[in-house]
Amino acid sequence: MKTYFRILSYGKPFLGNGLLALGSILVYTVFSVVSLFSVLPFLRILFGQGEEVVVPKEAFSLWNPDSWLEHGYFKLHELIVTLGAQQVLVYFCLGLLGAIFIKSLARYFSSYFIAPLEQGVIREMRSTIFSHLTELDLAFFTRKKKGDLLGLTVSDVQVVQEAVIGTLQSVLRDPVMMLVILVSMILLSWELTLFTLIILPITGLFINFIAKRLKQKARMGQEALGDLIAVLDEFISGIKIVRAFQKESYERTRYESRNRDYFRMLVGLRRQSELASPITEVLSVGVICVIILYSGQLILSSESRLAPEQFILFIVLFSQFLDPIKKFTNALSKIQKGLAAFNRIEGLLAEQSTILDSPSPKHLEKFQESLRFDKVGFRYAQPLNGEENRPSILSDISFEVKIGQTVALVGPSGGGKSTLANLVGRFFDPQDGEILLDGIPVKELSIRDLRGQLGYVTQEGILFHDSVMANIAYGIPNPDLEQVKEAARIANAHEFIMEMPDGYETIIGERGGRLSGGQRQRLSIARAIFRNPPILILDEATSQLDTTSEQLVQAALDRLMEGRTSIVIAHRLSTIQKADLILVIDQGEIVERGTHQELMDRGGLYEKLRSGQL
Repeated sequence: MKTYFRILSYGKPFLGNGLLALGSILVYTVFSVVSLFSVLPFLRILFGQGEEVVVPKEAFSLWNPDSWLEHGYFKLHELIVTLGAQQVLVYFCLGLLGAIFIKSLARYFSSYFIAPLEQGVIREMRSTIFSHLTELDLAFFTRKKKGDLLGLTVSDVQVVQEAVIGTLQSVLRDPVMMLVILVSMILLSWELTLFTLIILPITGLFINFIAKRLKQKARMGQEALGDLIAVLDEFISGIKIVRAFQKESYERTRYESRNRDYFRMLVGLRRQSELASPITEVLSVGVICVIILYSGQLILSSESRLAPEQFILFIVLFSQFLDPIKKFTNALSKIQKGLAAFNRIEGLLAEQSTILDSPSPKHLEKFQESLRFDKVGFRYAQPLNGEENRPSILSDISFEVKIGQTVALVGPSGGGKSTLANLVGRFFDPQDGEILLDGIPVKELSIRDLRGQLGYVTQEGILFHDSVMANIAYGIPNPDLEQVKEAARIANAHEFIMEMPDGYETIIGERGGRLSGGQRQRLSIARAIFRNPPILILDEATSQLDTTSEQLVQAALDRLMEGRTSIVIAHRLSTIQKADLILVIDQGEIVERGTHQELMDRGGLYEKLRSGQL
């Protein structure tokens, strides 16, 4: 249950609701027991006709249950003599009705107050998970499958929600109910209660066994669901490749395999979950039968002080004692499913970013001098195929970009160009050397200040399912429309935006799916222009475009780069001829450097790459 209470800890902002719900549950429990104890005088009225009034031998004692009964019966007989049995029955029924009314009202208020706590736990958990994801570094997302993350953050939270909603009230109410009823049973007959508690744990042991099996099955089920979602996500993301290679049948087979695995897990989980209730019921009836046999011997014994009506009340109380046990058992079954899902969530929350601010970060208001790489080396921390040491992606990288200059990175695919650009914004940290911005190592700079100096335009043209304006002024509430339009004009995007149905308020679809590749890139450029960063990183921004779109995008890029420091990763070498410095990177090393003309005159790798594109 420690894990369950860790789940409930997300409901701290709603602690007041929990206390009010607990108070309502206490009132409900007390009046539930009061309504049960009212059976005792009712039976006394029916079965006690003609009996002589027994005057209590001793004064009333709060600590003696027998004293309660003696004085209670005496007062009851007095009322019957004074008012008559029928009139006392009328008062009894009115009192019982009042007790039931208060009990029902308290039960409603317990649900009323607990609802915000139940939903609040899940709301806070979702917020915590998403907030944690926003803080994790890029390395985490490169090693995790998106389908697994979606499954964990959506389906696992849903399972936890089902475990919390409907069980929280049971967790608060049923133990209290069991405790109050248990005390009442002890007051009636401690011998019978002790005998009951000796044989009752048999049921508890079996329930505990089932609960452990349920938790194991639930964990396996959530992992199977994660695999299923991962296959679905890969299919949707790669639909063009699936269609082009005519592998629909292969994908169906792959999906069905995961779907069958998940189906088997759910069937097994449901069967074991449903097994708990009937087994508990059978064992409970068996316990009642044993209690009846034992109590019958007590009542028939001349030494027993347990009256027949007290025995009937004891059996009623015990049956009511079993009801919260059964409900609590069912709640535990749901909780076990939720705990398995929550363990996976805790695994995610235990992930820590390796890219952190230094204890005393330095601040940089605006880039003013240069960006310098000093003997930088980088390799991914995760080994491949069992290798003890993964080969370096970058080795001994040194160069400097002064303010206002443009440096182009060119070379064969897989040489480390994009990795080098990622190091500038500290999406990864190098193992060797250091990167300095205005002479300050970027590791010592505030990450917020560092990334505030940078603007990115990637080859994918990443956009969001929102309006054109929201994408250009990304993350800025209530942006100035004229500034947005000006950024769009510079990016050669204003004209096609105005042709859209709602202009700048047009929703562009998931990942900008309603736009062409060239339009997406121009919106990405407009976004960078609107931010107005001093340093630009352009990662093959025109590599996926046709000639016409490329010309429009390149013109927009030229405007964007005016007066800014730029690092350009170029696929088409014709676009970087005017760069102040061109670095040719091959297998993680700078093999050539110079201007376009210097490199062409040298006749090395750059000249070969350039000739191959003519």
